[in-house]
Amino acid sequence: MNNEALYLERDLYTDLANALPSGIYRLRVYHEVSLIEDKWLSSENAPYSVEFANERFFEILHLDRNAYFKNPAILHDLIYEADKAEFARINVESNLHTTPFIWEGRFLIDNDIIWINFKSIPRIMGNGDVIWTGTLEDITERKKIEEQIILKNAELQKLNTDKDHFMSILAHDLKSPFNSILGFLDLMVNNLRYFDLNEIERQLTIVNNATNSVYNLLEDILLWARSHSGKLPFEPTEFNFKISCDNVFEILKQNANNKNIIINTIEVENITVFADVNMLNTILRNLVSNAIKFTNKGGIITIKAQQNNSKVTISVSDDGIGISPQIMSKLFDITQVYSTTGTANEKGTGLGILLCKEFVEKHGGKIWVESELGKGTIFRFTLPKLA
Repeated sequence: MNNEALYLERDLYTDLANALPSGIYRLRVYHEVSLIEDKWLSSENAPYSVEFANERFFEILHLDRNAYFKNPAILHDLIYEADKAEFARINVESNLHTTPFIWEGRFLIDNDIIWINFKSIPRIMGNGDVIWTGTLEDITERKKIEEQIILKNAELQKLNTDKDHFMSILAHDLKSPFNSILGFLDLMVNNLRYFDLNEIERQLTIVNNATNSVYNLLEDILLWARSHSGKLPFEPTEFNFKISCDNVFEILKQNANNKNIIINTIEVENITVFADVNMLNTILRNLVSNAIKFTNKGGIITIKAQQNNSKVTISVSDDGIGISPQIMSKLFDITQVYSTTGTANEKGTGLGILLCKEFVEKHGGKIWVESELGKGTIFRFTLPKLA
């Protein structure tokens, strides 16, 4: 083959290499220094020379062709500090056993971290040197996706664990009132002819309270499930906050009357909120119901609203038994849901408070609690005033 044909063939291979989306390179690693790890970390004395690299190689690594051919060790300076030791170790192992070099690591290029994947295969020369021919690819986007998948998987794993724990608690709390209902109904069926009206009324009241407890819990469970499945509509509109207050009074007035508890409102008439009516009603219902539960007979519950230019802060306060700091720190944690008993032995699981947190945050607001044992509790949350 004459020189012209050789040049044409070389140009053909060069053009083909430059047309590829991956970086292509060919190195000669010198036998006498190939197993010295420090050489693979050096900035000046690389244990190899470069015989070929296509244009994409230099584009990916942002290297100057002439500078790199003159001193291939400048590539080592680009490797992320925490990844350098592994880069050197795998190079030494690959040259020791003449097995394919496969490594992916981080490079710090123009203050950005770039993930690079190297793959090359060896060919031993007569003098012991090794020719390495390989490819390199920028896998930064793939790594970002992998990291997102890992994070999402971890979040899903935690969510599933939390839900399993949560549902086991709810199953227990559903079973308890049903046991009470079934027990008292069985007692009444077997002794109805022997009980007077006062005793029948007493036992029916117990059954009625347990039934209401189960119903409210089931209602909250269904709301929580619909919210987590994305099937609960979120349709915020602008309306007067007093509408939700009136709704809560209508639903809970009997509960409050049973304990001679007064529910007051302060500055709610002229407050406008931008919220989903059903969600806001649920938030208020749960907070006021909770306040009734933990307030002694003859107590006072106050709903108050304050607004500024961008948000409304709503508070539900009571003069009840208060919450200990230990319990207060767990109120909004799904893994810490537990049964509680009110001042009249009312049952609860804390699911309502979790719903409040979820619905408030759905609106872009925040919810928090302030309490002192024996003096009462204040739940506060924020809602947007306007869209």
